[in-house]
Amino acid sequence: MNSELQPLEAGFAPEQVPIEPVASLQREVQRKLGRCLLRLQQYERLVKALAVDFEVSGPSDELEDIRRKRGETVSKLTLGQLIKELTDTYLQPHQPKASASEWDPGDSSRIWFRMQTRMTLDQADYDRVIGGLKELVALRNELVHHFIERFDVWSVAGCQDADAYLDASLIKVNDRYAELRHWALSMDEARRRMGAFLASSTGTDFLFDGIYPDGSVDWANCGIVRCLRIVAADVAVDGWASLDRAIAKMNLDHPEQTLKRYGCASWRHVLHESKQFKIRRAPGSGQKKGHTEFQSPASP
Repeated sequence: MNSELQPLEAGFAPEQVPIEPVASLQREVQRKLGRCLLRLQQYERLVKALAVDFEVSGPSDELEDIRRKRGETVSKLTLGQLIKELTDTYLQPHQPKASASEWDPGDSSRIWFRMQTRMTLDQADYDRVIGGLKELVALRNELVHHFIERFDVWSVAGCQDADAYLDASLIKVNDRYAELRHWALSMDEARRRMGAFLASSTGTDFLFDGIYPDGSVDWANCGIVRCLRIVAADVAVDGWASLDRAIAKMNLDHPEQTLKRYGCASWRHVLHESKQFKIRRAPGSGQKKGHTEFQSPASP
């Protein structure tokens, strides 16, 4: 028996050893089939790397462990399941009036973090991409489970047909891989930019104090209002806090909450601009000056 043909027997389990030129054609088919399968495995590995970070959420001190467990789950998914994750989570059709999904961690005593990564496509591009991904899964199943059934690799004509099919298949796999690699590079760039933003003073202002990069303020949740609520509760008398006493305590306890950061000229400006407090002017009498008092609407 020609030892050069032993791998062919192991690969295709023939009833008899083929003779040239079929054996030579078979070897080329084997090579191209292996090349396609290796490329598909590269695709699968890259999807798994992406899928770990499609969405991560939880208490800030548990995120590393949550991400590790997510990686363990993703590592066990088949290519079909990975593609479903990709199309159900990461890829989204463009929706002009799409709104952010509601998220309530349910435990305000801890710092929670949620990150979602999405790629939005026009409907035509979305349909094209989804169709290509479904075709990729079908191609993978064909190569792994039905290739020998489809092609008679023990004849010259069968090998030639298989060879042409594998050339076309590799082009399809390479196209999908190039597309996925572009997504991966885009995701890495987005994470890099997000990291740089959050590490900047602008990012810190936005994340912790509700000051947007354009200078506008999320008054209901911003840092200065949050601290004013705490201070008001500490200095209030009969439910009303003296603005003068609150200012003194704010300067002492929260010196970072300056008026300038929020575009305000005075503390009264903060109260009026935020629209988060009830305000009243206590009139003076005799030697006693009038002063401003305020309270949160939830206060008694």
